Amino acid sequence: MTVKDQLAQIKEYIAMKGFSYEGNLIDNFWLSLKSKPFVLLAGTSGTGKTRLVRLFAEAIGATNENGRYKLVSVRPDWSDSSDLFGHVDLNGHFVPGAIIDFVKKAELDPEYPYFLCLDEMNLARVEYYLSDFLSVIETRERKGGTIVTDPLVNPSCYGRDAVAAGRYGKVILPENLYVIGTVNMDETTFPFSRKVLDRANTIEFSFVKLNELPGSDAGDVDALNLGNGFLETEYLSLKECMSEDANFQVLCDKLEEINLILAKAGAHVGYRVRDEIVFYLLNNKKNGLLSAEEAFDNEIMQKILPRIQGSSTSVKNMLCELFRYCAGDYTGLGGSSDSEQMQAYIEQKSVGKYPRSAEKIDFMTRRFEEDGFTSYWL
Repeated sequence: MTVKDQLAQIKEYIAMKGFSYEGNLIDNFWLSLKSKPFVLLAGTSGTGKTRLVRLFAEAIGATNENGRYKLVSVRPDWSDSSDLFGHVDLNGHFVPGAIIDFVKKAELDPEYPYFLCLDEMNLARVEYYLSDFLSVIETRERKGGTIVTDPLVNPSCYGRDAVAAGRYGKVILPENLYVIGTVNMDETTFPFSRKVLDRANTIEFSFVKLNELPGSDAGDVDALNLGNGFLETEYLSLKECMSEDANFQVLCDKLEEINLILAKAGAHVGYRVRDEIVFYLLNNKKNGLLSAEEAFDNEIMQKILPRIQGSSTSVKNMLCELFRYCAGDYTGLGGSSDSEQMQAYIEQKSVGKYPRSAEKIDFMTRRFEEDGFTSYWL
């Protein structure tokens, strides 16, 4: 089976379970995990974010029963990585954290994918309790045909507890571990820093259709039993991509054009974001999942727009210029404000190459005009 065929069966399996997701969301989710094993699912509460992670994992053979799927509910009092990995108590005994056993199990079973779902992950400050993970994921490199990292947990962290040192030893970030965080943005949660956003694809869940009911004619669809090759990272550096595609330079030129617009408000991205967007686009082209325009539209939505926020005039002007890049020149249409003219453009025309991004920019512009401040987050 090709990847496209496998994803089609995954969609059928999820539909059989009574869940449907908008458009090519499942393809987008796979591409995001394939490009980097850290994804954020953001949006309205109750739209199926946590369920998507569980069903996708289940559809490829990773379940709670076989120990390859784990749901961890983030607690508001988490303040450092010891809550995840563990700490030494006053008696000198190592107390395991919420995920160290799961991470070690994945490390010892490299043939199969493991899914860690951090539910409501921004109830605590992500850059505090996930700091070690965020740093170590950037140390990934290939050695002897496998991807290795700096340690997440060093043997010295166990203190004098020889039992714990023998049980866990040095814990690295396994190449078969996929971390997905679900996010609700409200008054009880913390915003994300750019350190977090730069390292993840942020997939927004905004599609809600309450009168759409599960189909009753869905037949039985078997779950697949896929190895880690289905999701294994294809690229770690831009150098690995340079011989893959004749249009490689064209992709970088398009990103530079966007970055020049972002720079006018100090929101420009760095090399990490550029590289991961290229990884996503090349993975998509290699597997023939989405059109080139739809894939690039997704990456503007997932890697660029979540970083934009502010109350200065330069932010508003930048959003207007980004809209023209994604949709076209909206000026001169009905409406007294930029957002009204953008909305009129969207309603009257087939919106450019990147319609989802254009609609989100319209929302962000309208929010700026109404509140004097804007951000990607609802």
